[in-house]
Amino acid sequence: MRYIAIALLFISAFISSCSTDFDVTANWKDITILYGLLDKSDTANYIKVGKAYLDPNTNAYEIAQNPDSLYYDDLNVVLEEYQNSALVKTIQLTKVDGNLEGYVKDTGIFAQAPNILYKTKETLNQKSTYKVVVTEPDNGKQVSASAAVVDDFLIYTPTNVIPINILPNSKYTCAWVSATDGRIYALTVRFYYREYSFNNPAVYEPKYVDWVCFTNMLQEDLKGGDNMSFDLNGDNFYTFLSSAIPVDETKFRMCDHLDFFFSVGGQELDTYNQVTIAQQGLTSGQVLPTYTNVDNGLGLFSSRYHKNVTNVQIDWRTQDTIACLSVTHELNFLRSDSSLCP
Repeated sequence: MRYIAIALLFISAFISSCSTDFDVTANWKDITILYGLLDKSDTANYIKVGKAYLDPNTNAYEIAQNPDSLYYDDLNVVLEEYQNSALVKTIQLTKVDGNLEGYVKDTGIFAQAPNILYKTKETLNQKSTYKVVVTEPDNGKQVSASAAVVDDFLIYTPTNVIPINILPNSKYTCAWVSATDGRIYALTVRFYYREYSFNNPAVYEPKYVDWVCFTNMLQEDLKGGDNMSFDLNGDNFYTFLSSAIPVDETKFRMCDHLDFFFSVGGQELDTYNQVTIAQQGLTSGQVLPTYTNVDNGLGLFSSRYHKNVTNVQIDWRTQDTIACLSVTHELNFLRSDSSLCP
């Protein structure tokens, strides 16, 4: 599975922190917006490059619907690979339409097509630092940003060898080793189940629900190799199932398995998140500058790594508890012996 590692934010004006009084249409200038999250675990990496400006004579919503207002006609986008501050390789990125790559742009105020991205399938080296350089050939303007690459890491638990046991008033500990250059961690557990109709029990529909366990666990040391852990709370697990799966008296269900999706982000991604959180709750009269680590432009360039533990079996005690516990009983899950709980 490939994970698109990008997002696009078109910003109408860059606000100085010195004053909250400004004219958003004054002193028009070309502002380049760049977003990219390199992912060593992916088969392809994408960079999003766009532009932002305001036209004092045109409605901003009309500009947003015009692709010519969002993208440059001609850009040269490369990744420069450095080791010990020395350039060892230059990787040329290819211009593609994300809609044709399987990453259809969400509908909204901005034009949905095309969805211009810059792509490389080059294998990334964790020992290297990468610098993205965007050049406008017509005027020579360059925009750049650099980031280290988050490395692979070891997961101790869970495994797909030993069935998982999550019971009320208990916990299940997920344990792993920190990744080199990884700062911020997230974990989502996907619970798969089969849904049958009482009227036609020979046919089932596969379904799943995602339990977001945490999204911002921090590791202070970027060198990697440190032991990390997180306790899954059993009571929270059953409460989640009761809220995520609707009660339907015409259906019964069977537990299937669990997938664990770990994600690790780099230093710049954590800083971006921290600045975003810090700006929440501000009154409309307060304006703070947008975080960027892009030179001569705006945006975010960092890295992350995804690692999954799939097909983790659910042990019989957990299956029986899901079927019979009061908070999940009405979901009509079968016990491990394929019977309904009275």
